Amino acid sequence: MRISSKVTYALRALFDIAFHNLGAPTKVDAIVAREDIPARFLEQIFQDLKEAGIVGSKRGRTGGYFLLRSPDAVTIGDVVRAVEGPLEHPCCYATDAELREKCALTSKCVTAAVWRDVTLRIDEVLNSVTLADLTLKGELLGVKREADAGFSYVI
Repeated sequence: MRISSKVTYALRALFDIAFHNLGAPTKVDAIVAREDIPARFLEQIFQDLKEAGIVGSKRGRTGGYFLLRSPDAVTIGDVVRAVEGPLEHPCCYATDAELREKCALTSKCVTAAVWRDVTLRIDEVLNSVTLADLTLKGELLGVKREADAGFSYVI
């Protein structure tokens, strides 16, 4: 399985919103600065995440992108599917009965069950790790929290 830079950037951006702003509106410029993601690419990724119902956006001085769901309700699998579409599985992912109908090699293909198990385990892992898990990992790794200050003080 190959993880695209689009998926990697999407996860880093969502981690940034969840970790630094606790899911509240975060400006693209702040995410770009902290995560070193190309701004134009990030905007495209956010469009995919908006369509999937993972983030929303707010315009204006206090605006930015924010999580539409709690960090513990967004899985890595949700993010992968939002930016890459459904996961593609090898043809051997089908059940034994489906394989017998579709594949002439079924009786000779001893790897079918292995590929099915691998695919199921990948799905399990992607669907079990949440943004909340990533924020906890950030804390354990000592990532310093920075709030995205959407205001300024004048004295």
